[in-house]
Amino acid sequence: MYPFKRLFIIPAVLLSGLWLAACSKPESGSGGELVVSVRPLALIAREITSEDIPVRVLIEGADPHHYAPTVSDRAALERSLLLVWLGPQMEGVLAKQAALLPADQQLQLLDIEALEFEGASVTDPHLWLRPRNAAIAAAQIAERLARLRPQQAEFYKTRAREFSSSMASLQKVLDRALYGYRQVPIVVTHDAYGHFFGSAGVKTHALGDGSGGGHGAKAMLELSGIGDGCLFGDMPANDRDQQLAENLGLRYAALDLLGDQLGEDANYRDLIESLLTQARTCLSQVPDRNKE
Repeated sequence: MYPFKRLFIIPAVLLSGLWLAACSKPESGSGGELVVSVRPLALIAREITSEDIPVRVLIEGADPHHYAPTVSDRAALERSLLLVWLGPQMEGVLAKQAALLPADQQLQLLDIEALEFEGASVTDPHLWLRPRNAAIAAAQIAERLARLRPQQAEFYKTRAREFSSSMASLQKVLDRALYGYRQVPIVVTHDAYGHFFGSAGVKTHALGDGSGGGHGAKAMLELSGIGDGCLFGDMPANDRDQQLAENLGLRYAALDLLGDQLGEDANYRDLIESLLTQARTCLSQVPDRNKE
């Protein structure tokens, strides 16, 4: 072989390799990962995806209201198949990064008109605390995934129907379990808990709106002498909420709203059942007024 032919072949091979590498580089939105903001949304999403799509949680062990994406998080968002988040009302800083994604690469759950807010503040974003809303969110996730992966559309839609049926039953179980506590004074550190208790007709008195602000003196004064009941705050349990409960003459328990204490293999039902168990640790200690 002549030397000049050898010189021609080597650059040709290199150029071919570079061309193949360029063609195989994934574009924005072409990845197979479903990215969610908080763990409860991952529990809902996995009810639809099963093991078909990997699910990545962005915000772990941090306050969703103030979380800012890391460099690796931003890269994951750009590569993601779909971002599922609540909206700027919940993840205010994440909203800036989400604004850079195409509309068909993200799903804001708080934009869903069919969400139920009975007994809860219509401005509170913690919609996952009500099984019926979880079913509605799951149906939207299934619909979006069906458009992105039409070959799996029927699988996603079937999973959504099954989850909806399961959530209807779970909502009935939750409402029956809480119904007997309608007369118990329940104070909560922020509005989120209305989603959990409200469907059963259990009224909650919020000290704040969940945005991370303090508890107002006016609210404390209005709730003074409310009676024997419970104050619920977020996990981890802390001295501040314990002191608030004592000042109001209430018992105290912390609830794991984000599912941080759940095992890796936990599902959405596990989250709701664990919250009910945690709430009952306090509620069961309050004397039954109907028997007095």
